[in-house]
Amino acid sequence: METVSSFLSSGDNVFKFLLTMCIGTILFNIVYPTDKIREIGIRQSELSYKLDLMNDESKTLYKEIKSLNRLKRNLTLSGSVNFRKKLESFDLKYEQLAKKDYEIKHLRRLIGISRDELDFYSSFRFWSYYPSMIIGMISLVCWINFYVKSVETKES
Repeated sequence: METVSSFLSSGDNVFKFLLTMCIGTILFNIVYPTDKIREIGIRQSELSYKLDLMNDESKTLYKEIKSLNRLKRNLTLSGSVNFRKKLESFDLKYEQLAKKDYEIKHLRRLIGISRDELDFYSSFRFWSYYPSMIIGMISLVCWINFYVKSVETKES
């Protein structure tokens, strides 16, 4: 029991501090990037779902515009009410298609940004976890050597 208490009471050296800091850093590197990566994965999934919906709506609008364009060519340029309604419908569908295209471009940019974030947190986890682990191991070995030397000096 005395050895354990003397081992724990030798906390005035830098190796114990380094080891404690590395353990804290390792725990941080396990929790934070993993949580962020999961969060970004969920956001990417939602954005991909919205993008798929927008693409489907865009295809539908494009088909409607094609059919309205054919009808426009077939109708005579008479001042009929039917022609005006079709022309207004064509303009409305064309505006909706243009909005969908902008929304699709925006969603693709957001997906690209979230991929960049995912790459960052993956590399952050790698570049901060393993050096912390190495520094922690080195400080543990140095701390044990320091403790063994201090015990040897107390015995002699």
